[in-house]
Amino acid sequence: RTARDPSSPWKSPSGALKDPAATAMSVAAQLARAVVAGAAVLVATTSGLAPEGALSVDDECGADGACALNALQLRKAAGAAQQGGLLAGRSVEDMTDEELEASRNYAMENATGVWHYSLPCWSKCEGKPGFCESYCGPGNACCKYAGSSNDPSECHDVRFWPVMSWYTCVDTRLVKGDANKAVGKATGPPKLIYSNPALMKPSSAPVQTFYMYRVQSSQDYDPENQNMGSLAGMLWYLHHEIVIHPKLQRSGSYFSTPKTRIERFKVSVKATQPLVDLGMHFGPVNAFDLTRCTGPYKCDNFQKFGYTVGCEDWKGGAASFPHGQWTGLNKYPGAVWYSLPGPCSSAGIGHKTAQCILDEPGGACRSTDTPTGTGDCTYTYRKLGEITLNELEGLEDPDSFKAMGGSEYDVHTDSGKGMEFWNGMKDEAANQRRIDRALELFREKYPDQPDLPDPGCDFNQYVFYKRS
Repeated sequence: RTARDPSSPWKSPSGALKDPAATAMSVAAQLARAVVAGAAVLVATTSGLAPEGALSVDDECGADGACALNALQLRKAAGAAQQGGLLAGRSVEDMTDEELEASRNYAMENATGVWHYSLPCWSKCEGKPGFCESYCGPGNACCKYAGSSNDPSECHDVRFWPVMSWYTCVDTRLVKGDANKAVGKATGPPKLIYSNPALMKPSSAPVQTFYMYRVQSSQDYDPENQNMGSLAGMLWYLHHEIVIHPKLQRSGSYFSTPKTRIERFKVSVKATQPLVDLGMHFGPVNAFDLTRCTGPYKCDNFQKFGYTVGCEDWKGGAASFPHGQWTGLNKYPGAVWYSLPGPCSSAGIGHKTAQCILDEPGGACRSTDTPTGTGDCTYTYRKLGEITLNELEGLEDPDSFKAMGGSEYDVHTDSGKGMEFWNGMKDEAANQRRIDRALELFREKYPDQPDLPDPGCDFNQYVFYKRS
């Protein structure tokens, strides 16, 4: 079946037609037993008695596509079930399906806040994905695990997937609205957050043009209010946070959207005059959470230096900030992270007002192809291409790789299973080979793109914060 018709029958591996609604009810009954059994595990554990065969608190997903509960959800479900008198000494196996369903609904709505937990939502949500509060509950959406890349952003930032085989109600971390999109109308003229006259004029800094890279999912959106990196920096990110998960999960945690590719951007950067006066061309790396700037130091560097591009390396010097804990751990030669401040960085997705975008314009130049170094025009960018993670690893048949129990990288063994590409995280020579392989792929796919040297990172935290 197609992702756009999730209510149509689908075939099992044996070829038999199945009705997703009926399958959902079957899985719902399984989940009901899982919820109540999980609650029973927690209750029984306190008395030293655990029912044989009960759901383990670290169970996740089964072969049928249904996901068990994580430990936090089980604790909440246990409390809800006890308050509702649902356990009351009853054996899970003695409960009828109707009793289980009632127990499940009570426990899960109290545990997660999601209505109609694990049931199909497509037809109930007007045949479209996204926010569906009338059926799924306040702030919740109708989404499918690994659904269409055209599904709205709220379906790509889900906290937990009840089932993985159809569109179902989920708890999303996003609020209604698109990234960097204004809400409402401006209430007056711009009131820039900076007032230094030097930020109103072009700076004397040179323009630096080089490549930045981004590890990305199947979603397409601009890199403003995002963190980027040198190629080595992005490979470190992949190695340290993404490929360590089993079954080609390729996400920073179980709840995030799988990464599929490395994008290349041609970026031109020009520092503002106050930053140049400190002898730097880059400011500090700012961290962003759902396009909202979260640090360092409340992101007050924008008020003093304008929306400068930030950089960070992990060589142990003045540029090893704000993630100094990685110094000595990152063995990728030339690894650098960058930050590209965008509009209304004080607010996250869905909360950026039109007035905020006027007051906090960000650093991306809107009316020129060359940055000027004013406070609101410190960089330009253009996407040039991408390579996939499968291409990078030489993985031709991902399904077979997963079926054979393959693993990209295991932090405990410092190696993969059925794959050697990521072996040796702390081996600088092996890391350089990975960098060279990625560069080779970009050259093969885009032979007309010139090699551009990385500018390095000249940010100095001691001078910057002492003088500012």
